[in-house]
Amino acid sequence: MIRISFFFLVLISSFGSIFAKELPFILETNEHNKNITPELYLWEKTDTESIPPPSNKNDGWKKIRSNALNFNFSKRSYWLKFRIRFREEIRENLYFVIRWKAHDLAELYTPNGVTPLQRVGDTLSKSDWPVKNVLYPTLLLQGEPGEEKEFIVRIKSESIMSFPIDIMDEAGVRANLAIETGVFSLSACLYGMLILVALLYYRATEHKEFLLYTCYAFCMGASYDVNYGNAIELFWEDSPLWAEKVNYFFFNVGGLFGFQFIRKFLETETFLPWVDRILFFFAVVLGLTLPLIFMMDTIAYLTLINEIIYSISIPMILISGIYLRGRGNRKLNLFLVSWGMYMTLGYISIFYYMGFLEYGFFTVYSVPLFFPADLLILLYNIIQKYSQNLEEKNSLLETLRGFINKPRYARSKISGLDVDESLNALETLMNTEKLFAEEEVTIQMLASKIGLSTHQLSELLNSRLGMGFAAYLNSKRIEEAKLLLKNDTEDNILNIAFAVGFGSKTSFNVEFKKATGLTPKQYKSFVQKVIS
Repeated sequence: MIRISFFFLVLISSFGSIFAKELPFILETNEHNKNITPELYLWEKTDTESIPPPSNKNDGWKKIRSNALNFNFSKRSYWLKFRIRFREEIRENLYFVIRWKAHDLAELYTPNGVTPLQRVGDTLSKSDWPVKNVLYPTLLLQGEPGEEKEFIVRIKSESIMSFPIDIMDEAGVRANLAIETGVFSLSACLYGMLILVALLYYRATEHKEFLLYTCYAFCMGASYDVNYGNAIELFWEDSPLWAEKVNYFFFNVGGLFGFQFIRKFLETETFLPWVDRILFFFAVVLGLTLPLIFMMDTIAYLTLINEIIYSISIPMILISGIYLRGRGNRKLNLFLVSWGMYMTLGYISIFYYMGFLEYGFFTVYSVPLFFPADLLILLYNIIQKYSQNLEEKNSLLETLRGFINKPRYARSKISGLDVDESLNALETLMNTEKLFAEEEVTIQMLASKIGLSTHQLSELLNSRLGMGFAAYLNSKRIEEAKLLLKNDTEDNILNIAFAVGFGSKTSFNVEFKKATGLTPKQYKSFVQKVIS
């Protein structure tokens, strides 16, 4: 009985030794990229000592068992141990890839070594990296076919340390580089297209929103492409200080322009002065932090400031938009949808940086992948907001064209028509159905209702009334606004502007003063004095 018990104890001890043994990580024949994070052993050290802990001391090493490191922001050094077996069929190099570009330092050691074999990270010039043609900090692992080797890696960074670590072969490195370069090159092309369109509209309209939008789109696009793409290759890659700080620099400059853009776009100075002051204050804070980015040893405090600013400002902007939409600004619908999405994804990103959420593809990449779509919607919103002004420019061209071609028009467009009858039909339609109050009314819609072609209606307006379609609409809107200002003393100016079909208070003021010589507010005061 004693012998049997002893036999079982020996057997259990043998199995325990087998299971306790650290098994090597193997990249299979058809695998080119694999997450090694769950197989890593972790030793956490609070000191800054750069001598590796003993690899055979089991009570200090703990297996990570998760698909990503989740250390958030930390001043500690973390030691990672792993055993790897090189494939027997080929002689090759393998790569230890840290899937976070803004990582300060990683060092590769052998188990008994006291000096690092390789060093990589933002604190070094990229020309000193062991592997240079990569997007991520990468360490080179070398061994003979079939050889099993143990390595220790020390990581330390002021940036967030919540990311996965992959083992790749040559094919995996090339494929990863091609995919990420392709995706973010496409994204950069989209940014460029949006910026070009915004600049063209700025030149045509001279509205500052387009210029602020251009600066905002460029800076935020550069920030995301530095952090997630390969834009760092274009921005002084051999300067460690610049490489480490450039992402935060572009992000803060982009935020500064973003707040200025929102102030202008929502006209907060006019409608929400207290919101305007807060947004201006946030812009000033971001501006003041720009030199600190390069002067401070750590950016953890600046990251905390950004988290506080955006945690407050993003929902405040959304609530402000909802409030203005409730006041009748129908052109904010798409803005509210896009900003609501941006807020949701932005909070996911903020919670990740605050350590409440672990690393995940959607958690980390949702904002940079959605951002181009958000920019597209914003640009459409600005164009929509100033469509009145663009219509007016088109109307001017239309008038000039009508003047030049007036003899030809008389022969080809409205000859044979009862012009007076058509004009009466137009006036009746506008007075009864008040189509001018519809924001999306078009010349095609109006022409079809009175049985004319768009060319006929255009010539009719130009030849008989001396104005283009946009000017005709605005004249009807001004007439209606004058009645409302005279009869409805309770309604405010903005509500009247929206009620008669104008998309913004600015365009309403401009058109009203052009027609009457007074602003709507001055006209309302004048009428009330006359009546009283």
